[in-house]
Amino acid sequence: MYTEQMTQALSLGTPIAPQQLTATTTLNTGKIDMQLFRRALFTFQLGAITGSPTVSAAATLQTSPDGTTWANEANDAGSITISAQNTGLSKEIRAGSVTAGKRYARLQIVVTITGGTSPTVQVSGMAIGGECNHKPGSLQNDTTTWPAANQNVS
Repeated sequence: MYTEQMTQALSLGTPIAPQQLTATTTLNTGKIDMQLFRRALFTFQLGAITGSPTVSAAATLQTSPDGTTWANEANDAGSITISAQNTGLSKEIRAGSVTAGKRYARLQIVVTITGGTSPTVQVSGMAIGGECNHKPGSLQNDTTTWPAANQNVS
């Protein structure tokens, strides 16, 4: 028997919206408040790549004391890099692993595109806060740039 909806324990942070890149670009997910959530999961996907460029996407967890000033998380297991089209990656962090004095977490991706003829790279990403301390977690959704307020439960 289910006693709660998944959305009561989860928050959807601002995603990396699906987009097409044509040059090297740095992208960030929205922030997850690690004082409100015990875990954060971040995903990133490389979609179709056209124009035969060399592509790499390096993902690093970043943390911040105020949600404005960001630095690479000292307790991150290290950057993950993907380079093939139609592949993805994920990184997770627990609240207890966040460096002391830091409150927020996000994923930063540096997508490097070199060579090719009129290259394009499709990308997208997601930020999810899990195991909310004060339910419902969906109240923490960032609805300023993302319509997560429209979550439905069946």
